[in-house]
Amino acid sequence: MAAEDDYWEALPETLSSRDLQELLNMRQTTVSAWLRDGKIPGHRIGSSWIVFRNEVRAWLESTSTVPVPEHEPYEHPLDKYGLFLEYKDLMVLFNKARPTIFGWLKDGTVPAMNPGGRYLIEKNALRRLLEETSNKRPDYTPPPKRDRNPGGEG
Repeated sequence: MAAEDDYWEALPETLSSRDLQELLNMRQTTVSAWLRDGKIPGHRIGSSWIVFRNEVRAWLESTSTVPVPEHEPYEHPLDKYGLFLEYKDLMVLFNKARPTIFGWLKDGTVPAMNPGGRYLIEKNALRRLLEETSNKRPDYTPPPKRDRNPGGEG
């Protein structure tokens, strides 16, 4: 199991679409469809999917056709942070650029306080946001598939 742990630890904590393609050996269109349909665990924030390595690992183990050795639950991505996070923490946690994070903070997509012009994000509020945006929550409904031919021609 140590070699497997090393493999997983070598992956970034927040997986990109490219990471998922390589890990699952599938095309981008399939990754997108599986996220939309709730097969691959993820969090839809704004127009982005946030996918955490440990959630994908646990999901893959849950689909295994052979017993997986018992182990402690995988660490939640927020566990290593204190009571409050800053925008730089969100850049790392969500693997997103500064303009995306600031856009989410300014428009309220990500709940934050702004004392003295400095954004502070309460960890518990962020945990609630992740729960609310999870495609694994019981009330998740996949968005309708986009029409690839909206003009009706072809």
